[in-house]
Amino acid sequence: MAVGDFNGDGRPDLAAVGDTGVSVLLGNGDGTFRQVRTFGAGSFPSSVAVSDFNGDGRMDLAVANAGCYDVPCTVSVLLGNGDGTFQPAQSFAAGSGARSVADVSVLLGNGDGTFQPARTFGVGSGPVSVAMGDVNGDGRPDLAVANTGSNDVSVLLGNGDGTFQPARNFAAGSGAFSVAVGDVNGDGRPDLAVANPNSHDVSVLLGNGDGTFQPARTFGAGTGPYSVAVSDVNGDGRPDLAAVGGTGVLVLLGNGDGTFQPARNIAANIGPDSLAVGDFNGDGRPDLAVADYYSHNRHQSYFRVRG
Repeated sequence: MAVGDFNGDGRPDLAAVGDTGVSVLLGNGDGTFRQVRTFGAGSFPSSVAVSDFNGDGRMDLAVANAGCYDVPCTVSVLLGNGDGTFQPAQSFAAGSGARSVADVSVLLGNGDGTFQPARTFGVGSGPVSVAMGDVNGDGRPDLAVANTGSNDVSVLLGNGDGTFQPARNFAAGSGAFSVAVGDVNGDGRPDLAVANPNSHDVSVLLGNGDGTFQPARTFGAGTGPYSVAVSDVNGDGRPDLAAVGGTGVLVLLGNGDGTFQPARNIAANIGPDSLAVGDFNGDGRPDLAVADYYSHNRHQSYFRVRG
């Protein structure tokens, strides 16, 4: 799930993937959303990201398609029209979809909504989630990849030219599925939070500021957390964690030193598998949007907003 202003009205909108493509819900600015509109993507879309890929000032969508076992995977790019609708998807080849895949693909943009052929960089086994941040403080974007097969996080330091140094792997929990970057202990160095569905916890790896990380600390997160986000949800200036999984929607309030209070279950949603953070009602407080993949109809995404 991703947040962006797709129609230029200054109100946050939502995009989420489902079996039939990518669903877009335009926000009304009061925490409610208009009727969902769905746009086609590739086979089995699994995640979505928002950016202006062609430099026209309008938000576009990039969708990773997972229906590619033993054949090349694709990324679908849907250029925005600026009114909440999108042009037909253009597909670009990415890495292999084999179950033993151990790489991440980077497609450099041409500035017009098209991309150069994918470059692949080795990571751990079964990569499923990627986050970006400058983890060594050199001003160049780096990558963090959650590897569900090897139960770790691969960190690839960027060279600043679209290439990356060989991955360094840091142990997380069992089935590492989602990774987020944020400074959870207030030392100005990016840290990592990883959702681990098999060990039912979230791993926090405090950054040393040089691209390396301290051993993971684990915090219970209900049953099977699949997605995690970092945000200050209670306004005390300390980053908190939000996670979704089999238990529902969980919040772990931060102590400001990289540790967290016991998880609180704030909503028992059915089958939540992803979340996004944004101020959806304009009150200056972070809200959570949650995709309930198995609610009523698996071909439709349902959203709950909590403030």
